[in-house]
Amino acid sequence: MTDLSWPALLALGAGAALVVGFLRASVGGGIGLTLTPVLSLFLPVSFVLGLLAALLFLSDPITMYYFWRQWDRRLVRVLLPPMLAGIVLGGWVLSGLDEQGLRRTIGGVALLFAAAQLVTLLARSTPAAVQRHWAVGAAVGLASGVASSVAHSSGVILTPYLAALGMTNAAVVATGTIVVAVSNVLKLATYWVIGFLTGTIVIVGLVGTPLIYAGNWIGYRVNRWIPRRWFAALLLAIAIVGSVRLLTS
Repeated sequence: MTDLSWPALLALGAGAALVVGFLRASVGGGIGLTLTPVLSLFLPVSFVLGLLAALLFLSDPITMYYFWRQWDRRLVRVLLPPMLAGIVLGGWVLSGLDEQGLRRTIGGVALLFAAAQLVTLLARSTPAAVQRHWAVGAAVGLASGVASSVAHSSGVILTPYLAALGMTNAAVVATGTIVVAVSNVLKLATYWVIGFLTGTIVIVGLVGTPLIYAGNWIGYRVNRWIPRRWFAALLLAIAIVGSVRLLTS
């Protein structure tokens, strides 16, 4: 699946694991937008998607531990079923693409989401309150599931929606975490069926697990003093550059 030697592969996996843990605890997102296009410059896109799926799944327990049972149960019931459907739909789309098609798709999706996030960030505006209608939640869940399968970018859609409901920060993170954690199980199964998740990826992910928690420990402490807005802008800028490279390579 990749021509890299085992030492090089493990080194890339370890670096990705550290970044996954760090971003989850420091800014709470940007993982798929940043890592998917960047890693895809060095590895096959299908391998990158499978590796990040494994790392995100392995990082779920500690995030759930921090925010255990602080989620909104009603929203979870509304969001989860359509999000699972979106995971399957996104996996079906990916299964029909070759490597070049995958690079173009990932680059285009990541670029679109990153640009939208960057505009929102620089606008310095607070999201307007939205109604808790089940149809809105279902649409958000479906779109988040597709974005999760295609580029591990469900948070780009899900987090702003939850924040606009007027929930506490803890409830936003907790609700998003539990929905994503459950959907990650189906995403792993979907990736396995379409051949994106392999034994090699599982080994690399397990080896990198300690670095996920090390990155989480570092990110949790950095979160207390880091200028969140500018750090998030830097991550999005990296994502945009990586996306453009994918589209033009």
